[in-house]
Amino acid sequence: MDTPILVGSLLVMAAILSTRLSQRFGVPGLVLFVGIGMLAGSSGPGQIMFDDYTLSYNIGLVALALILFSGGLDTRLRFFRAALVPSLMLSTIGVGVTMLVIGLAAWLLTPLSWLEGLLLGAILAPTDAAATFSVLRGKGLPARLRGVLETESGTNDPVSINLTLVLTALLVSGSANGWSLGFGIVLQLLLGAVFGYGGGWLLVWFLRRVRLEGGGLYPVLAVAGAFFVYSASNLLGGNGFLAIYLTGLVLGNWRVPHQQSISYVMDALAWGAQIVMFLILGLLVFPDRLGGILPMSLLVMLVMIFVARPVALLVSLEPLRFVKQHEFSWQEYTLLAWAGLKGAVPIILAIIPLLNALPNGEAMFNIVFVVVVVSTALQGLTVGPLTNLLKLTRHEPPQPPVRIELGGDAPPGSAVFDVFLEPQVAAVGRTLRELSLPEDVVIAAIYRGDTLVTPRGDLKFQSGDHVFIITSDETVGVPGIFTRKREVQELQKVGKN
Repeated sequence: MDTPILVGSLLVMAAILSTRLSQRFGVPGLVLFVGIGMLAGSSGPGQIMFDDYTLSYNIGLVALALILFSGGLDTRLRFFRAALVPSLMLSTIGVGVTMLVIGLAAWLLTPLSWLEGLLLGAILAPTDAAATFSVLRGKGLPARLRGVLETESGTNDPVSINLTLVLTALLVSGSANGWSLGFGIVLQLLLGAVFGYGGGWLLVWFLRRVRLEGGGLYPVLAVAGAFFVYSASNLLGGNGFLAIYLTGLVLGNWRVPHQQSISYVMDALAWGAQIVMFLILGLLVFPDRLGGILPMSLLVMLVMIFVARPVALLVSLEPLRFVKQHEFSWQEYTLLAWAGLKGAVPIILAIIPLLNALPNGEAMFNIVFVVVVVSTALQGLTVGPLTNLLKLTRHEPPQPPVRIELGGDAPPGSAVFDVFLEPQVAAVGRTLRELSLPEDVVIAAIYRGDTLVTPRGDLKFQSGDHVFIITSDETVGVPGIFTRKREVQELQKVGKN
């Protein structure tokens, strides 16, 4: 037992260290994690023999649930509400259109039959929550577009999973119930939404009323409650992925005891889930078998990026143009098309044909693997520059190197704001004594350069300072003297931690 633990820990540490390359060069972390898994696999220097597809599939489902729960915790409710309608259109109609376009291309460009091409399209249709949440952070995307992409990735799994299962059954047995497919998708979405939203509120209510001896038990309780909602939704006919995402959304937007601890633990668990999931998916691949399918895989990828995704966007979003808030410019369409990132979900779905022993199951798995890894690397590396080129980049204050928070069971209404002072901010050049702060606002600390400064009456604020503000009434927010003109409200939303 010690040898697998030793090897596993070395792989995880290597994956964590590889994130330094991701930060420096912008390479998506999942590509690096998969690459390490491939190097450690049977065709790489590591020579680790691993081909347990059932275990990989189950681990992938659990890891994806964790990632969705963490993503829900980090999603602001106002962004979710604004993005809900276009995201649902993309998660339903968009998935179907993507499947059809990729299916036609696969039928024409690969040895796959028409039904097998449609199955490949269904597998490649969903965008991926892990890739979207990790790659888009810090790229300066407008909040509205980021909300659409994140909500789409959190809600488009039910349709893709159902299409994959039905098409696989059709290829295995030669029959499938189309009416059951359509009704099943709608029912899963509805039940998943009900279980997720209701379960989230029950978890909030329970966390507010239970009094546990150790603060470390609250994150454990939150994770257990989220997985209870996930499994209950699956067992009762709903979609567990949508349910656990909505549970995280509710939990992240209503105050509960030890909320910051829950958020930090889930961030760590989500990273761990990504690393383990992509390492295992890398181990499953035999690189020496990819050469024969590489040209056709790249052709399918080009069709997916430059034809299927844009067509799916137009068909899904154009009917919404009559509603002003859902009208998108050509620049926004371009960014939404390019930032529809793939990731673990298609690779996990590609295991289903293998589990059902389809004749071309391994070929489909290899095609999906190549398409996902290459497209994610290409799009992940270029989404930031494209945002700048389209002049859609929005201001994002830099994250502070330190964090100050109200730990434990903080009083209701209390909050900590981190505000980055830019040259245009009115407080720059003025002393603390000169400012007229509301009674409910206290300057707790200032991070300047690499030093934490204690605020004094004669301390003069400088451009580049991170100012930590504590208030007993979060509705007071950030005083206007610490924000640029006309940005008070937005910085209250962005700076709150």
